Amino acid sequence: MDNMLNGESVNDIYMGLCSICDYGQQPDLLNPYERTIFITQELEMEVNNGGFWQFFDNSSGQFANEIAEAFMKIGAHKTAEICKKAVAAFGHDIPVDWDERRTFLDSVPDSVASVLEECDDAFFAYEEDLEFLNASYIKKHIEQFTLTIDDI
Repeated sequence: MDNMLNGESVNDIYMGLCSICDYGQQPDLLNPYERTIFITQELEMEVNNGGFWQFFDNSSGQFANEIAEAFMKIGAHKTAEICKKAVAAFGHDIPVDWDERRTFLDSVPDSVASVLEECDDAFFAYEEDLEFLNASYIKKHIEQFTLTIDDI
């Protein structure tokens, strides 16, 4: 851990976390600090690839009810508000179980899609430097990260 962030990017650390938790299949193997970074990176990659709908629809959606809190923890308050709006569009908590979530998503009204598109646009504006905020969070809590250089 002593060598962490000596040239490693947030993405490198995220990939190490992916190895530890089997790409989100075993999220309980991450401690709360690692989980925060894993969740923020999952959301950012999914939204940049296919929007909030893709995040909720893919396995990453298991973290849907945690995304706003994760962004608050790293200090990304504007992004947390966007995430709150996206989750609130569904009217209640989103199922963690993938099959239940997909059934749930199939039954939501079309109006949810337009709210999620608004959230996509707001997210793409990148009003906060998420890379910097994630790196700062990692540095502040470095002793909480169980990664070694071999994990990256």
